[in-house]
Amino acid sequence: MTLFERAWSLRGMENLLMDFFINEEFVEALFTKITDYNLTIIAQVLQYPVDGFYFGDDYGQQNGLIMGPDLWRKFIKPQLKRMFTPVKERGLPVFLHSCGDISAILEELVEIGLDCYQTVQPEIYDLHYLKERFGDNLTFYGAVSAQQFLPFATPGEVRNMIRNTNSLLGKNGGYICAPTHQVPDDVPPENIMAMIDSLKQQ
Repeated sequence: MTLFERAWSLRGMENLLMDFFINEEFVEALFTKITDYNLTIIAQVLQYPVDGFYFGDDYGQQNGLIMGPDLWRKFIKPQLKRMFTPVKERGLPVFLHSCGDISAILEELVEIGLDCYQTVQPEIYDLHYLKERFGDNLTFYGAVSAQQFLPFATPGEVRNMIRNTNSLLGKNGGYICAPTHQVPDDVPPENIMAMIDSLKQQ
């Protein structure tokens, strides 16, 4: 709940989305206050030998951004850049979690300092395109679908999928193989073990 999620948890989703259009000064002030608070925490943490920063802020739906790319650029991108900057200045990697389809802003996230994107949902993204387009600049984290694959697949299918996904996204590095989100309760234990065993063999 880094920024957008923190804002709508305080204001309400519908209210905040309407504020983007009818109360712009309020949105700017709210996002600035949240970012100022986050920057205080970042400054404190940077006093310690951390390995990087993981930010979480859902922007995506199954089809595109919740608020659309233009509003994301106007209100969210500048604040994210403020938060990414001190981390990058220390030479540390920046991770960002966002569920859903955020393909419209991936290039701009790289531009402001993103190093690793989680979660890559294979039911949304063309993994070949992602690797070809962004593989030189982004590490991909996820791509094992907890939504449409793990609950329904056989252990053999899990092993094949892990092998194929690693072969694609892991070519020349740049891939953290993992479920796209928390593993739901309806995933058979055999599939979890097949995933773990397959990863150990990679």
